[in-house]
Amino acid sequence: MKIAQIYRFPVKGLPGEAVSSVAAKKGSGLEGDRCVAFGNGTIEHQDGQWQSCLSFTILKNNKSLQKWQVESSFPLITMTAPASTGAAPLTFDASSQHGRDAASTYLSNHLPAQGPKPRRLVSAPQGMFDSRLSGISIINPNTVAELSRVSGVHLDPRRYRGNLVVEGLPAYSEYGLIGKVLRIGETRIAITKSIARCSATSVNPDTTEVDTNGPRLLATHFGHVHCGIYGTVLESGVLETGASIEIENEATEAEELVPVKISPRFMTILRNEDLGSGVVELLLHDPYGWIKSEYEPGMHLRVHLPDPLWRNYTITSASDRGISIAVRIQGEASAKIAQLQEDEQLLVSGPYGVLTSANVLGSSTAIVSAGIGITPALGLLGDAAAVNGSQDLRFIHVERGGASALYCRLEQMAAGLKAPISLDRIDTSEGRPAAAAIAARLRGCSRVVVCGPEEFTKMVFEACEQAGISASQIYSETFASPATDLERLFENYPPAEVSCRGSEKNFTWSAENGVLLDALEEQGLEPASLCRSGSCGECAVSLLRGRISYPLESSARVAPGQILACMAVPAGDIELDA
Repeated sequence: MKIAQIYRFPVKGLPGEAVSSVAAKKGSGLEGDRCVAFGNGTIEHQDGQWQSCLSFTILKNNKSLQKWQVESSFPLITMTAPASTGAAPLTFDASSQHGRDAASTYLSNHLPAQGPKPRRLVSAPQGMFDSRLSGISIINPNTVAELSRVSGVHLDPRRYRGNLVVEGLPAYSEYGLIGKVLRIGETRIAITKSIARCSATSVNPDTTEVDTNGPRLLATHFGHVHCGIYGTVLESGVLETGASIEIENEATEAEELVPVKISPRFMTILRNEDLGSGVVELLLHDPYGWIKSEYEPGMHLRVHLPDPLWRNYTITSASDRGISIAVRIQGEASAKIAQLQEDEQLLVSGPYGVLTSANVLGSSTAIVSAGIGITPALGLLGDAAAVNGSQDLRFIHVERGGASALYCRLEQMAAGLKAPISLDRIDTSEGRPAAAAIAARLRGCSRVVVCGPEEFTKMVFEACEQAGISASQIYSETFASPATDLERLFENYPPAEVSCRGSEKNFTWSAENGVLLDALEEQGLEPASLCRSGSCGECAVSLLRGRISYPLESSARVAPGQILACMAVPAGDIELDA
């Protein structure tokens, strides 16, 4: 592994410059990298004080920045506004207040404000990085090449604005460097986390135009929106193109700097157990202990295979021994996962999901599941305190043939709890139950949790309607498979009426309108959004009435009663607080 290219970004948000050699500073990053940043008018800035990237003028919120040009010989920086402005270049001294004031005026003349506050070009001696503790960003071009291959979109690694582009690293293996220390000559870099990507990656660095949805490409094909890794410089030194990169296997300094995240990382398989009926259960070792602090019973793990393929699996148990997921073998991805053996590595992310005991269990709750959908039920039963607080808890499980190993486990778990629990298993060998049969079992419940395939979920919703249960009291989480063309997933959704209480907008949604975020923007509304791929949660909006569907499952968490507009489509008439 070695450095293929080095890039420095003197002005945060503006394009970078290629360099062949640069000093890396302990506690900071490359000399002159992000050494100044221009406020966007949302808050007032002070020199040397780190602030969120959203308070600066950056590519994420102003795509025209890619049309600028930047060169530097630190502390002198030369900026050139887009050719269409006719402006001459400006060279200024980033280390002097006079120079930064002149640069502020130049930038203000060509970049619109995004808030009412005074705008300043502030100095950032430690580097105004997106992540406070990071100083070096590293991109693996082989991972970018894989995304290009499967998406059919040519993606230059420069889209991801990394400081170091490395070669000799297999695709996806950069996530295995988290928690490790890299040595490059005298420089030592602790790798702390992966990098979640925003809409800035939608800009083509050559044409300077927005030509794709960068985060959605990642979310669709990789199952997450991460590309690249962040590092913190532990020891200063000089970095040069062509320099070798070594992994210090005995170093432990990086482990203390790694924050708890739900981002991609490798887990080790401790056990692969065949449960029969085409189901295997994997016990995984979490090397960072992230699951323990983030997991709530009912959540799921996302598994990422290198083809790339990805799928979601409910966590059936989480303890100091490891994390268990049950996998039904019914497709290419699950077949490959089922073949993994002890000590093999598996790339995962999560935990995800809002179908947790705290969110869905009430005084009288029915959990209705089908087939492998029983795994969320096992997860919910793992919260003994929440379960024991229920006055009436009913499990209705539909499966074919004799009781599965997972259903037997459900029986064992239920027997060890204090709550009044009823178990009702329906064998479909002689036919699937009709909505009326399920409705009879639901009467008297105040809440219903549905876990199963899309058609099964639709039938249970019909049963709930027959039983007089409000749609607002029905909780479901259907795991959709990834799709190359997200719009194709909308084809089977009929038109629906959308009412917006806040703006008093009313319109008819149809498949060609796309996701709700796109439809709302077409109506002249300006809902908040950032990633547009279901990972950040910025576009969350309250669903006041009706039901939505996620054709491609999102990863961000939202509060009960809220939906992610960037991934949702109506499943019938709805009302939004928008």
